[in-house]
Amino acid sequence: MQMHVNLDYRQHNWRLGFHLQTAVGWLSDPNGLCQFKDEYHIFHQYAPRWPWPGHGWGHWTSKDMITWEFHRGAIIPEMELDMNGSYSGSAVIRDGQMWCYYTGNVLEPGEHNYDYDGRQANETLVISEDGRTFSDRTLVLANDGYPEYCSCHVRDPKVWWEKDRWNMLLGARTMDDHPAMLLYKSPDGISDWKLAGSCTTISGKPFGYMWECPNIVKLDGKEFFFVCPQGVPSQLTKFQNNFNSGYFPVEGSVIDLLEGDKELMSAVKPYGCIDESTFIELDYGFDFYAPQVFTDQKGRQILVGWMGLPDIELQYQVPTYEWLHTLTWLRELSLNEAGKICQWPCEEYNALRGERVDFTPEGAVDSNGKLGTSNYDAFDIEGAIGAKFANGTADLRLKGIEGEGRILLNADLELAVINNMIELSFKGIAGGYRTVRRLPLSELSAGSLEDIRMVIDTSAVEIYLNGGEHTMSTRWWPQEITNLCISSTLAAKETYAYEMGRFEFVNVC
Repeated sequence: MQMHVNLDYRQHNWRLGFHLQTAVGWLSDPNGLCQFKDEYHIFHQYAPRWPWPGHGWGHWTSKDMITWEFHRGAIIPEMELDMNGSYSGSAVIRDGQMWCYYTGNVLEPGEHNYDYDGRQANETLVISEDGRTFSDRTLVLANDGYPEYCSCHVRDPKVWWEKDRWNMLLGARTMDDHPAMLLYKSPDGISDWKLAGSCTTISGKPFGYMWECPNIVKLDGKEFFFVCPQGVPSQLTKFQNNFNSGYFPVEGSVIDLLEGDKELMSAVKPYGCIDESTFIELDYGFDFYAPQVFTDQKGRQILVGWMGLPDIELQYQVPTYEWLHTLTWLRELSLNEAGKICQWPCEEYNALRGERVDFTPEGAVDSNGKLGTSNYDAFDIEGAIGAKFANGTADLRLKGIEGEGRILLNADLELAVINNMIELSFKGIAGGYRTVRRLPLSELSAGSLEDIRMVIDTSAVEIYLNGGEHTMSTRWWPQEITNLCISSTLAAKETYAYEMGRFEFVNVC
């Protein structure tokens, strides 16, 4: 029996209208993204209660990206291979089946630090015939298959078929706290996984201490190596979160690059072949991590990210209490003329759009006075245009932008274009003590901001700049969750928004 649940059972718990959320518990990294038997499958790290001693994979399906069914825990820690967590991984469709690979986490008893000893990283396979039920676990690679320079942090298998073999990428941390990626190959995807290559920075200097969540993305005949570097020091306009996500453009193929490692298991360190100066960040907002990419049946490269961060309690406390975090919309990837990867919401979401609302001076917030903005400046909003939305959601567009100005959401969150910088800043408690994220206009290939799409969903905001060349993904906690007021002083040829409908959630309880 299917159960349709209204997730607004607590009026002021910032429930989302068109993003995935569990009724209770915690979700994080997207896993196992695929399209199987005409259904989109989104798995993610999931704990039914929070805190929880171990977490596994939650599971959603949809045929249209609008109606989503939740299948609860698809892969959960329940045996010796993964007793302390069924960690992140990927899925492949082969022989009419769904093959899911993940890292089984085991913390051995005794006195251990669990970074350099005492942790098992078991690369594990489960198979589904129907996308609902899953086979027993099969161990495909364990600690004795990793080079001696690896610490106990090896995880997040990305598996794919290429060069007449199965390939697996694993993120790793070395014993001397340098990041690495490991490449393995297998004839059947089950047995005989052999190290085929590795990589780290070409300079030998650490670019963070760990690279996790690996992906290979192919667009227009070019390859891009996606990683999440942990431990890169923050800068004023770069690496502004405690952990960050991005990609390295690659000349040729990732496999050929990593197979430059000729020492393999006998090496004392991974192969230095990645120029860290070429790294491009995927998102400049407050909440984005662990993106995963898959190819759907239309041939689209689609990305989903976690709108959250590891160790987020170091930055702020999420106030939703019984549920934590959400995922981004599914985003189609493309290359622009400058060769940069662009992210754009999949066209299926347009079905959520209702009435188009054109912005007017009468719709602007506080149009006759001054309204405080960030900690360092004040914003005269006189002459602004705006609109109000009764359900706390909108799909905002600004096209043909010229010059400086600001967009203000209620009195809580502001996107400003000022002094050759784009700044996303919070006012008051809506940011949970977070302040500002910055993107220089020079990071945009046009050198200026030309268009904005801002998708606002109660407590989630996804911002797409210049056709999605850069994004800013952010959670926020406005005190007013029903009446969304948007004002703008940015001069644009068109400024309008759509009222938005909601996902239909099935079996969310």
